[in-house]
Amino acid sequence: MAAGFHYNVNDEIVYRTAKLKKRHDELVRRSNHRDTVSRAGKLLQKFPHVDEICKTLSGKYEYAGDVYTILAPKSILDIIEEGDALHHCIASSDRYIERIERNESYLLFLRKTDDTQEPYYTMEVEPNGTVRQIRTMYDKQNKDIDAARAFLREWQGVVAKRLNEDDRRNASRSRELREQEFIQLRADQIKVHNGDLAGKLLVDVLTADLLEAAA
Repeated sequence: MAAGFHYNVNDEIVYRTAKLKKRHDELVRRSNHRDTVSRAGKLLQKFPHVDEICKTLSGKYEYAGDVYTILAPKSILDIIEEGDALHHCIASSDRYIERIERNESYLLFLRKTDDTQEPYYTMEVEPNGTVRQIRTMYDKQNKDIDAARAFLREWQGVVAKRLNEDDRRNASRSRELREQEFIQLRADQIKVHNGDLAGKLLVDVLTADLLEAAA
């Protein structure tokens, strides 16, 4: 790994380190970061407007309460790091990035207010604040999310006051696309194949996640 980062492996400082495990772990983290940056760059080539769109989200969708806070990613890199931290599907699927590119839905981060740097839940939301999905580690949804629902309703009320006509048009189109997708998923009887939800119809799982914003 040291050679891969162009370290002088003949230097005693490198090959005779007294804290081998610490140096090893540092290089692993650096290697992982380089891989993450590379993935972000490839996605940005494919979806060139996503970083620009992400930078517009904070003023409209970020909100803090006493217990929970909602943050917006600033870039594709933030999204990949969130997915990697929680080991869920946004780290491995282009689908959500593509939806951001066309302003169909956005990814937001639900955090605990007393530790906003720690990934907690990731949300996929439509432009009007409708929550399509909200998932934590390994695509799970634990019972602790029940306690956040009142906050999410409060947040949706705040977002509603920040929307403009473009947001409302995008939200209307987003709802149409979501309803079409649900019809197709039910017709195709698509099932979840892995995890705690294995065997369940995907459309039923997505419907249970749905938290629609008031019209």
